[in-house]
Amino acid sequence: MPQERAVRFTVSLPARLMRTLDRLRAGRRYGNRSEFVRDLLRAELVKEEWVERPGETVGVLALVYDHETHALADKLTDIQHHGYRTITASLHVHLDAHSCLEVIALRGSARRIRSIANELLAVKGVRYGQLVPATRGKRLT
Repeated sequence: MPQERAVRFTVSLPARLMRTLDRLRAGRRYGNRSEFVRDLLRAELVKEEWVERPGETVGVLALVYDHETHALADKLTDIQHHGYRTITASLHVHLDAHSCLEVIALRGSARRIRSIANELLAVKGVRYGQLVPATRGKRLT
């Protein structure tokens, strides 16, 4: 499929908001405002897909926990085994002598992904966790 021609448009922002946009753009190392704004819009499309689109989507869950918490690893593994149709892969990283990072790739309905993520996040001993909604990217161009 041929790439669609870019369309120019003008946006007016208050000076303070413009400085914020430029600060964020520079901090994230974007070379220009256009690419930064395109990525902001793409992020909104992913959110929309998660809210409005039925069917399959993807997400990534990051968990940080103390592996010495009684039976925590077993509880996390048990939940993941029950969600084997949704959990496609996981990566376990030893951060130090006590802390672990688990990165879990999920694929399925947004509702099912959220359900499994919330179940894992609620396990006692999980210090931090965040679900990052993602997409196949079909609507992002």
